[in-house]
Amino acid sequence: MKRVISLAIAIFFVFSLLMVKGQEGEVGEFYQLKQKEQEVILEILKLDVEKLKSEKALEEISDEIEELNESIKEKTEEINRTSEEIDKEKDTIKTWFRFLYMSGTNAILSLLLMADNASELLHRLIYVDIITNYYYDKLENLYNLVKYKKEEEKQLTLKKEELLKKQEEEKKVIKKIEDLRANKDKILEEIRKKLSNYQKILEIVENTSSSLSSLDFLLSSISKLPWGNLQPKDLKFSFFSAEASFYDKDVTELVQSFDERLKNVEVVFKKEGFEVKEEGKYLAKGNFEIEDDKIKLKFMSINVQGILIEGSFLEKLIEGYDTRLNFNIPLEGWKLKQVSTEDGYVKILLKK
Repeated sequence: MKRVISLAIAIFFVFSLLMVKGQEGEVGEFYQLKQKEQEVILEILKLDVEKLKSEKALEEISDEIEELNESIKEKTEEINRTSEEIDKEKDTIKTWFRFLYMSGTNAILSLLLMADNASELLHRLIYVDIITNYYYDKLENLYNLVKYKKEEEKQLTLKKEELLKKQEEEKKVIKKIEDLRANKDKILEEIRKKLSNYQKILEIVENTSSSLSSLDFLLSSISKLPWGNLQPKDLKFSFFSAEASFYDKDVTELVQSFDERLKNVEVVFKKEGFEVKEEGKYLAKGNFEIEDDKIKLKFMSINVQGILIEGSFLEKLIEGYDTRLNFNIPLEGWKLKQVSTEDGYVKILLKK
């Protein structure tokens, strides 16, 4: 029970270092991050609202520009039609003047002299003047109309240019908002990554009780296992040395058969060392070393549900556990000289 408590304290200490770095008063970084997350979310929402407003304004400007384009098109068509009317009126006036001065003859003078009396002469003068002024007035009105239409077209074009400038400004505003939004998204992503790590640690701490119990029982059982029951393989003898191998499958069977609580433990030998694991609970890695002519498990790291424990924390964790393999060398006068691992087996070298 004491070992379980010490193990829990060690893992909690690791968790505390991850969890509470940079506290301000009583508020840890986790809660600061949660607060920052809310602030960034509100800023993003504000940017989204501003973007919607700008997009709406841009849409209205685009519609207004479209309407102006239609108006400008209509004005241009009106100017073209009026210009055509002017050309027609010019032709009509030309015809009138050709009538008045036919073939170089002063027809208007002949027309006037053919009057029977002064009253008819006066009437003929008035008619000629009225018709001539009518054509000139109509032509002048058409010129004025073209001038007016062109002024309207100019004003519409100027307004369109102003709207185009506003359109570009709104586009720049939207681009700026999008850039800010992207930056806020990155900040939010980083915050949520950190929060996810913290949340993962919180979940691990909540679910480590069974893992701690299993790991504690394994560490407590290492020196009690019946290592002498293991049958060596690939025996080699010489006058001064002896060599034997033990396969990880055989070691796994030995461990699993020792106690019901170790039935899911698996031992794997690799060139880098050994692995002892129980799926979903822990993974321990290490190497063999020789201490007082006994083989000892030297743990390099233990991963408990995502929490990696190594270094000085690991030393504190396994302090008090006997990790030596208690079996006697059957050959008197022989001593352990080397323990090395390969893929699938461990090789033990004895020398006199």
